Amino acid sequence: MIHFIKKTFFGFFLRLPRSYVQIGFVMFTMLCMCSCTPTKTSSYFTDIPDATLVKLPDMVRPELTIMPDDMLEIKIIGANEITTQVFNTFGGISAIGAAAGAPVYMVDRNGDIELPYVGKIKAAGLSKDQLKDKLKTEIAPYLKDLMINIRFTNFRFTVLGEVRLPGSYTFPTDKVTVLEALGQAGDMTQYAVRDNVRIIRDSSGKREIGKVDFTQKDIFNSPFYYLQRNDVVYIETNKNKSKNEQFSRASSLVATFTSIVAIAITIFRK
Repeated sequence: MIHFIKKTFFGFFLRLPRSYVQIGFVMFTMLCMCSCTPTKTSSYFTDIPDATLVKLPDMVRPELTIMPDDMLEIKIIGANEITTQVFNTFGGISAIGAAAGAPVYMVDRNGDIELPYVGKIKAAGLSKDQLKDKLKTEIAPYLKDLMINIRFTNFRFTVLGEVRLPGSYTFPTDKVTVLEALGQAGDMTQYAVRDNVRIIRDSSGKREIGKVDFTQKDIFNSPFYYLQRNDVVYIETNKNKSKNEQFSRASSLVATFTSIVAIAITIFRK
């Protein structure tokens, strides 16, 4: 059987000098390793000049509007300790990240929240400051020296595509930039298209898709630099990924075949 294999399948390789086989094996192995080595990650903000300080235009962060299903931490402070405790103990629900003594209220499907004494209050469509003023008017008869703090506790966004950790993330704050979102997702991979990142936004019935370019400093002036709740950040895959994967598979197959042949020649020549 061995004699038959030598004369047929391995006959050609057995007649080759061993140095040729070894050189071929090394070359194919190096080829396989090179195909698996990731290319250098592209840089961000390539148009920023090499200076100690680069000034950017001022930018006003858009104010978020309260929507149904939002979670609002509302902390009420006043002169009467007992009444204050009623507002901060018997209203809302508990939530992870909520401050001590600050209940969290879910905005229902009708856009309302319900507080002790005052009952239901329409919150949807208002900003935090507008809701704060409205609550002060409603609570003033029950509590003097009134102070109210409101905070979103369920700022949620999703990052998909060429990032290391795609998925949905929830922040305990309402100030999240697209850079922070990518940081949570482990940054872009070497196969990401950095100059055409899409942000899909569906806020208060207004749907739109924005584009940001991570190779330019203009991203800091983009209306999509600050994320809004439920934004989806999508990073496209460049053309090199498919080519590299095909090349890697082919190189692996060739290297494996070369290894088998080299081992077989070594065994049969003994």
